[in-house]
Amino acid sequence: MPRLAAFARRNPSLLLAGLALGLLTLGRLEPALAPYAPWAAAGVMAAALVLIHGRDRVARQAARAAIFDDCLSLFESVQARQQDGGGYPVLEGRYLGHEIRLEPVLDHLAWRKLPSLWLKATLLAPTAYAGVLDLIARPQGAEFYSPSGELPIRLPTPADWPAEVTVCADDQDASPPLDRIAQHMSLFEDPQMKELLVTPRGVRLVRQVWQGQRAEYLVLRQAKFPQSRLDPGVVSSLLKALTALSETMAPPGPPGVARAAA
Repeated sequence: MPRLAAFARRNPSLLLAGLALGLLTLGRLEPALAPYAPWAAAGVMAAALVLIHGRDRVARQAARAAIFDDCLSLFESVQARQQDGGGYPVLEGRYLGHEIRLEPVLDHLAWRKLPSLWLKATLLAPTAYAGVLDLIARPQGAEFYSPSGELPIRLPTPADWPAEVTVCADDQDASPPLDRIAQHMSLFEDPQMKELLVTPRGVRLVRQVWQGQRAEYLVLRQAKFPQSRLDPGVVSSLLKALTALSETMAPPGPPGVARAAA
């Protein structure tokens, strides 16, 4: 009995499945119970499915909550805030005195495309420009996490830039000149880099950090990833690139005076 009790605690869904099978068998052995056995077994199996779903949801939430655990040492101060609905947490911290926000974005809406996890990395510090400039690689019109689709002006992509990069702005005269951005275009040599954004309030980079497993998605339509924690090397590279981009976009200051963090 103690072993059975321990098994039931570890595998309650298997116990319920066995109970459902027993009810079906009982219905065959006892004709008087035959009309009721299938309904009882169906109820037990439904309970097992609810239990399995609940356990999977708890495990998924625990894994998502740990996504930044290997990256916390990169920051001088940091806090992770859990989003509603069991999604990934948002990290807010300070890096080299700068205010940073890291937001994972799950993208599994595009048809015929494996799920992706994007990381929106934002450095909040005023720029020298009143307009918005967005560079997005390989746009498909399904980038719900990007403002590119709402920007009214499409600018020609310079000939020496990657052809797959689309340039958008809200006000060409108020946006950063493209020659100020040119020194950062090497970021798009990384095929996972998706977006570079400059606004009056700060700068942002968006990079694909994970891609879903094909078998899990094609069969179960579930967005599962082989990893559960972000690579600190990838995050460190994004933070360095953000800092460099922010310095390029910073308002001019008195000579010899360091820029203050926002």
